[in-house]
Amino acid sequence: MAKNGSPRLFQVRRAMPKDELLYLIPSSAIAHTEKVLLDYANLHISNEGMVYWGGIREGNIVRVEAVIAPTTTSHPGSVTTSHRSNFDFVKALTDNNHTYIGQVHSHPGTWVDHSDGDSEWAAYKFEGLLSIVVPIYGRRGMLPLTKCGAHRFQSGTFVRLSSTYVANHFQVLDECNVHFVDLRNE
Repeated sequence: MAKNGSPRLFQVRRAMPKDELLYLIPSSAIAHTEKVLLDYANLHISNEGMVYWGGIREGNIVRVEAVIAPTTTSHPGSVTTSHRSNFDFVKALTDNNHTYIGQVHSHPGTWVDHSDGDSEWAAYKFEGLLSIVVPIYGRRGMLPLTKCGAHRFQSGTFVRLSSTYVANHFQVLDECNVHFVDLRNE
């Protein structure tokens, strides 16, 4: 406890990788992602929602070119996908010549760190995978991206990227060339 009796807040150190990666995210990818997250938020009882991002990686450029809404099992405090849903997701990536860039999911409150479940149940963990956590079920949108928790899988664990890193390495583009695949009703 702090001297005034209030809980002590600890400043959690965020990762500031020394790399030249540039993440290019079309505004339409943000719009599709926000819409899917709001679909979950607007259920009779609000639930966490999830989408996958696909795209290309060329050198230091990572470009989102697809938003894929998987079939999920969602609850107010969690969202998971099945093996079948993940198969359909991989097929959608393959059919469109995309690679897996990352996942985006929502949390009920303002906390945007990874929970133990977020880290454990993330699909296809590999070096460089992004995982973005959007606060308040996505009701207030994703922009600026620094209000979200941007995590990257590195050295066997998810680390949260600093707001400075996100501001300098994530660029939202004004273009509409994103492929949207909705697998929720298939």
